[in-house]
Amino acid sequence: MNRLNGKLSGGRIRPRSFFEPPRAEDLPTVSLQMKGRKFDPGMVIGTARRCVFGLPSVIVCSPLRDGKPFPTTFWLTCPHLVKLCGALESEGAVAELERRRMERPDLWTEYNLFHARLRLLLVQPAAARFLRKYRRGVWDTLRRGGAGGIDYLSRARGGAKCLHLQAASWLALGFHPAGEFLHKALVPLHCAAPAASGCVRRC
Repeated sequence: MNRLNGKLSGGRIRPRSFFEPPRAEDLPTVSLQMKGRKFDPGMVIGTARRCVFGLPSVIVCSPLRDGKPFPTTFWLTCPHLVKLCGALESEGAVAELERRRMERPDLWTEYNLFHARLRLLLVQPAAARFLRKYRRGVWDTLRRGGAGGIDYLSRARGGAKCLHLQAASWLALGFHPAGEFLHKALVPLHCAAPAASGCVRRC
């Protein structure tokens, strides 16, 4: 808990400290990982987390798509983790996240506010000036959107939403209000073989 408070309270946010630009091989890998899901490779601006095999597990997405807010900053791409999160959700993981959120709503609000600040910093300066002046509604949507676009100012819409986005956020940033739960639940964190999981093509 102290680690989370320290992360949220001090210093200037530096977006690039949370991710690296995509490598040449990352986009083909991510496209393979995302097979069967709606995905635009042009949205990818970086890789936030890699697995033990060096493949992308979490990507960073542009906050704008065709001039409209895109809610997902950190997108979980690892097929193994996507499947694991789905199984955990069917066992009540989202309800457990909600229970923990209700215990410390202040920490979750801070965490979502941190996400909103990070998303705003990912907007190019010229685009940010334009949005503030001419598209205030779009800017306000970006400003109010926490992890996965969660409206952290709304009690009705400020829930955990889904395990996939919370897992992606935790893996990307290295901290989370429910970090202890995520650490214990997301086991094993890595697959045994990328080809079997769908990250690389079989020879």
